Amino acid sequence: MAERRRFPFFGRRRPEAVQVDSTPDIRGDTVWDGKTLASLAKIAASTRSGLQTSRGSETEVSYALLRDISLKSEVVNAILRRTVDDVLANGYEFVLTSGLAEGDEKQLARMTDFFRNPNPEDMGDEWLESLVYELALFGDAYLELDGSQDKSTKSGEDWNYGGHLVSVWPIPADTMRIIPSIPTGSKPKPPKMAYVQSIDKKTRRFSADKVLHMTKFKHGRGYGTSPLIPLLNIIAGQLNLTNYINEMFTGTLPKTILNVGDISNSEMKAMLALLEQQLAAGKSPFGLVAINGGSGFNMHRLIDSTKEGQQLDLLYYYREEICAVFGIPPMKLGWVQTGKLANPEQQLDAWYDVVESYHLRISNMVNFKLLPLLGIHDWEIRFRTIRPRREKEAAEKERARAQAIAGLRQESAISINEARVMLGLDILEAEEANDPFYLSPKLAINQGPPDDDGPRPGDNEPGDQPDDEEPDTPVDMPDEKEAEPHDESHASESD
Repeated sequence: MAERRRFPFFGRRRPEAVQVDSTPDIRGDTVWDGKTLASLAKIAASTRSGLQTSRGSETEVSYALLRDISLKSEVVNAILRRTVDDVLANGYEFVLTSGLAEGDEKQLARMTDFFRNPNPEDMGDEWLESLVYELALFGDAYLELDGSQDKSTKSGEDWNYGGHLVSVWPIPADTMRIIPSIPTGSKPKPPKMAYVQSIDKKTRRFSADKVLHMTKFKHGRGYGTSPLIPLLNIIAGQLNLTNYINEMFTGTLPKTILNVGDISNSEMKAMLALLEQQLAAGKSPFGLVAINGGSGFNMHRLIDSTKEGQQLDLLYYYREEICAVFGIPPMKLGWVQTGKLANPEQQLDAWYDVVESYHLRISNMVNFKLLPLLGIHDWEIRFRTIRPRREKEAAEKERARAQAIAGLRQESAISINEARVMLGLDILEAEEANDPFYLSPKLAINQGPPDDDGPRPGDNEPGDQPDDEEPDTPVDMPDEKEAEPHDESHASESD
């Protein structure tokens, strides 16, 4: 196994947890103290766009800075967590490749076993979580392919893929760099090295077939683009404002200056002690503090309470700007601001589009790059969407559509075939099916065939009986022989 012959830092790629505290952290020329990110000079100091070094081509912005931001900004951290949860919330399924009626069951079993145990340390889709997290944060994600016959140099620094796929390992994107070819800028083909990883002054280099590199919003032929890059100033303001509000309410920042006037130091100490006693004991009636200051006693308020609401509005603005770039509505993170005129369903539909774009990107990588290495061609992975099903709305819409088509048909505005095309059915070959004035048997149930010479069926007056039908009530007609004596007797009587 290739990973067993590497250095310990490479066999188990688990970066050390970043300690979030107020002590300065030196990263190159940048001093990161966890709360001051307002100056563009510090952001520019972490930028080495296009610089070619022995460690590969540098990214546009230091990925170490982006990872620190994701750990220190609660908004960014919440967005990344929600993105990972929603992308993998409903899981995935293995389906037949398009165009196949049945597939090889051995391939399905091999595919199921691989996803159940992608590497010895994975406890259940952790490699997919890492993949989505890195892709959402950096716009880049890396997977190392562990082959059964990997080749390396004697020093163990350069690695080439070989054999069949055994396992996959996520690689932190902030440790990886591309080694582009000069002057084209493309990645060198194997066996030349295309990637370099650096951790604690130790390096490993990989060929292009040894690493799967996924990008999002890729510019050019190198790296993807992180959504944090256009948000650096916004996040700087959000971090600074959050720390300012925290210090203001924790008492770190002075809110009021008290000028005690023309009194001695002993009297001032006694006054301050009296103030502290009243505030601590809660003996001040109606929130008032009683003091006896000397001449010139006054108070100067440094922080206006009316501006505190404006600061909260500004904090909401920062949150909405960050969420907008990531494409997630604030309500998804539990932040609901009243007074906003917006349709929640439309905002959620936009977020579902973002989640499905991750589904498409990852499924394409797995189906077209990973599964062929396992010898699987009959099956593919498909992620289940989190978009809620709306069967009732769809049924009502289809019903209204069908009623409209039926109305057009009854009014002879469309033919039978035109109605069938609207319904997605095959057309009929009968000539009458193309005639909009042709009455179908269901519509002509009370109609007869047209006859220009005689009356049409249904033209009878109300109460008339058809010729071919017997009257409902039989009528007794007198016989001719019985009628004659009646007539003669009647005549004799008249005579």
